[in-house]
Amino acid sequence: MTERIFLRHPVKDETVEVKAGFSWPAFLLGFVWALMKRMWLVGMLMLAADLAIGLIGFAGDAADVISLVLSILFAIYCGMRGNQWHLRDLERRGYVVLPQV
Repeated sequence: MTERIFLRHPVKDETVEVKAGFSWPAFLLGFVWALMKRMWLVGMLMLAADLAIGLIGFAGDAADVISLVLSILFAIYCGMRGNQWHLRDLERRGYVVLPQV
């Protein structure tokens, strides 16, 4: 069973649910996922990292493999940290974590 964290905005009267653990959307979609969650800075940093990793592939044949491995590792890292980034961004925007029942 997946643990979920609920946050509520005191002014907007809006409740948001964030899953704890691995984020498959962050793993599969990368910066697009971050932009869909309105995490502009995180999305732009993820895009910059993706572009930098992609540019490594232009250095030669061995660099292609290195670029692929780095890209996969970066996607795994984003999947592992994605929900934490989303939770922190919501808290920064004023959402408050609701107590677990």
